[in-house]
Amino acid sequence: MLKAAYEGKYDFRKEVNVYGERARKLKEIFCRHKFYVVYDKDLDEPIADGFYFTIGYPGMTSGQLALELMYYGVSAICLITCGSEQEGLRVCTSFIEDHQYDLLEERMKIFEANNPR
Repeated sequence: MLKAAYEGKYDFRKEVNVYGERARKLKEIFCRHKFYVVYDKDLDEPIADGFYFTIGYPGMTSGQLALELMYYGVSAICLITCGSEQEGLRVCTSFIEDHQYDLLEERMKIFEANNPR
């Protein structure tokens, strides 16, 4: 695979671009409902959207947020399990499907109403 990519016979970026698009859409939904991106920069450069991204919610620890989001059908892992000292969650983009964005939007609207900050 590496040889094919090096020789221009395999476009691996085409295979992974879907994750960046999913992350962009998901971050827009979460941020619209008062979430924030925990790790948005690497040094001074914006982090590219990809397979994972991180979110937090004002006033909630990682554990509180993970538990609360489960009630809305969202699962993620606490950043502390990844070696971070920041409060927040690591969200994976791999299982979201196009028809689920509207449902997530509805659920995060309810989450925001139930968790005013």
